[in-house]
Amino acid sequence: MAGTGMGRGSDSQKQLLGLIRNFAAEKSQGERRVVNLRKQIEKLKSELSEANAELENAKRCKELVEQDLKGFEVQLMLTESSAQTLEVTLFLISVISLTFFNRIQFN
Repeated sequence: MAGTGMGRGSDSQKQLLGLIRNFAAEKSQGERRVVNLRKQIEKLKSELSEANAELENAKRCKELVEQDLKGFEVQLMLTESSAQTLEVTLFLISVISLTFFNRIQFN
């Protein structure tokens, strides 16, 4: 019986060592997962920073384009106003010319 008792103790030790090995392997695997997740987090943070920088640059470009557009709108209004002024001037010149020619013809 003493030999049987030793066999049971040996089996218990093997089971305990197996559990310890499994625990160590799982712990090591968990640590690798944590390391990989941290690397992913750092990569995502870097990508987020780049995306934010691109967004800020796009916002600045949008503001510049909007300012240019406002400038072009003002320029268009001035051009339209100048065109109207020229139309009125041409109309007045034609009226004055007709009046002048009518006076010449009737004199």
